Amino acid sequence: MRKRNRLAAVAAGLTVVWLVAGCASGGAAGGDSSESLSDGGDFVTGLYLEPRGLDPHRQVFWETYRVSRNIFEPLVGEDLTRAEGTPDLVPVLATSWEHSGDGRTWTFRLRDGVTFHDGTSFDAEALHKNVRRVWDRSYEFFDEESAGRVKVWFGGLLKAAPTGEHTYTFEFERPFLGFPRILAQSMYTLPVGNPAIWERYGNDGFAEHPEGTGPYRFVSRAIGDRIVLERNDGYWGERPHLDSLTFRIIPNNQTRVASLLGGEVDLISYVQPDDVETLENAGLHVPEGTGAELIYFSFNRRNPVFDDDRVRQALVHGLDRQALADEVYNGYAAPQYSFLPPGNEAYRADVKDFEYDPDRARQLLAEAGYGPGQLRFNLVIDVANENVGQWLQAHLKEIGVEADVVSLDRVNYSARVYNPQPGDGLNIDEFGETDAEWLYNGFNGLVNRGLKPEQYPEVTQAIETALYTAEPDRRIALWQKAEEELRRRALVIPAVNLNRYYATGPNVEGFTFASTNWYDLSNVWLTDIR
Repeated sequence: MRKRNRLAAVAAGLTVVWLVAGCASGGAAGGDSSESLSDGGDFVTGLYLEPRGLDPHRQVFWETYRVSRNIFEPLVGEDLTRAEGTPDLVPVLATSWEHSGDGRTWTFRLRDGVTFHDGTSFDAEALHKNVRRVWDRSYEFFDEESAGRVKVWFGGLLKAAPTGEHTYTFEFERPFLGFPRILAQSMYTLPVGNPAIWERYGNDGFAEHPEGTGPYRFVSRAIGDRIVLERNDGYWGERPHLDSLTFRIIPNNQTRVASLLGGEVDLISYVQPDDVETLENAGLHVPEGTGAELIYFSFNRRNPVFDDDRVRQALVHGLDRQALADEVYNGYAAPQYSFLPPGNEAYRADVKDFEYDPDRARQLLAEAGYGPGQLRFNLVIDVANENVGQWLQAHLKEIGVEADVVSLDRVNYSARVYNPQPGDGLNIDEFGETDAEWLYNGFNGLVNRGLKPEQYPEVTQAIETALYTAEPDRRIALWQKAEEELRRRALVIPAVNLNRYYATGPNVEGFTFASTNWYDLSNVWLTDIR
């Protein structure tokens, strides 16, 4: 019977930016290994979404990375033991990194003595095969799908090669000062997998046999049911407390809550606002935090009605974000007026796009030629946001806009967003990262779908200036300026940031709701194991 709690300087001319000889496990800044902590047990997590394939270079959805980050590790991580502020960067598979004076070349010194789960060594050559898989078309195992996912950050890579058994250098076409924190993110980047596995099973087969260097190793997966991991006894870092991790797929919100209340799971994600009080009254923990993401509304820019600045500004003026936070999220969310989310290194809490002013909204719509009820479009949402969609539909009606809610499952929703129908208007998204470069990814990959590059040159120029600066002291200010341009043109509608997202059983200790979009389970333990 499984045990668990009841309720559960390398190159000349380089500028050193980080050098640490050792680090705690998997991007955390160290766990308490004292004998007073309970050790062992099977920790069960209830996921709200089926993870995609456990391939580190192909992954999408936060729930995927909340599983896979226990298997795979990046070169650089973030300290997820902090509950507030932007997480500090920490060494993981790289112990140090440094960039050239022009910001184009990054050199990483790799951790020695690290092995993959099959016992083979991690070294510069193994890293090189990971890079070649997503970048080098001459490599036998170049993977088109992986290359497409990481192109946003690796498209400007000119050269990449080992410069020693445990050193590796990337050379970019232009300065890329945000590279280390981007490596610490989950998607569109480079967690390290074991090349021997895709060489044996092929690129498509790697997700069925996922293997990395992380504190847990893959055991089994039953689609629609669960994923099981076990502790990696050969792990290079600090030994995690838990024997195993089980991730159960529980899409229904109430079933997920009931499973936590009944002690069948120890942790759930995407807690609904109506359930917070119920869980807390039952003695469970619903920690406060600010993930590095926000809920925002994007325009379908293939719909010509949104080419008019007045229409977009009217919809921003017509959105009462405080009411959205209070009425839909029961106060367990904070209104957001910036496209840079809390937790982001360039976030500023004092900025605002447009004040809530429904009279001004109606005036702008009239100036654009729309009387009451004459502007109509589809509001495309995924099923998890039906309550938001219904609230927004009623709210838009107050300023004379008619919206028809189109609710889709997550897969079909994603397809519809990238291939909208002619009458589609707004869609609800949830995304964000801790790196300031998120603005580039968010604008080019999400916000401007259907835009012509020349439509907003001041926005594009501000983003590129920030992205390619070689001046570290100016980088954050430049990103804040770029976000200001995006905000000024009303090209996206920031909505809210959720401040209650996870819930844990009463016997779970060491869990932190860090200012990012995933968590670190290597420091978590159970106080009551059976």
